Amino acid sequence: MQVRKSTAIRRQQIVDIIRNIISLKGIERVTISEIAEEMGTTKGAIYRHFKSKRDILSLLIDNVEETLMEAIDKAVLYKNPIQDLKNILLAQLILAKNRKKTSFVVIMGVMQFSDPIIRKKTLQLIQKYLRKIEKLLSDAIKSGLVKKDINPKMSALAFMGLIQSTVTLWSYKNFNYIPEKIHANLWNIYMQGIAA
Repeated sequence: MQVRKSTAIRRQQIVDIIRNIISLKGIERVTISEIAEEMGTTKGAIYRHFKSKRDILSLLIDNVEETLMEAIDKAVLYKNPIQDLKNILLAQLILAKNRKKTSFVVIMGVMQFSDPIIRKKTLQLIQKYLRKIEKLLSDAIKSGLVKKDINPKMSALAFMGLIQSTVTLWSYKNFNYIPEKIHANLWNIYMQGIAA
């Protein structure tokens, strides 16, 4: 007799499978059939937890947001905004390495989904992330730690882009890298653009 797993455990398994499917095969392969096949279960078992693909992707975005914001919050010490940004960069590189399917790779995959509700929810997550980075940059400008004429919004976008492009490339190389070694090089490049 097969024992049913709790809803929370099953939903987390489904989220992990979706991350894997998006990272390896693309968003178009996230179907109830594909999820059921990856889990070794029936489509009916998936439908017990989710009504639609929208529900599945909505949970995935919630999971990505929780993971990403938790990593940022742990990295921010509120003593020096530049050090906080440096910590965030390292935290995200480590998160990508440990999860193998980082939040930004998943976010970009989900953005390809044409559902307007999912796209809006994903955009809100990206904007929330950018506001956190922009706030640190604004604090750094006020403290005289970066150039006074930098645009915090554009600099936050460049920060995100630096991480996104790096992690996307690493996803194609099976995340075969040491975050701490890459971190110093990426940080130096970023700082050259904004340092006072």
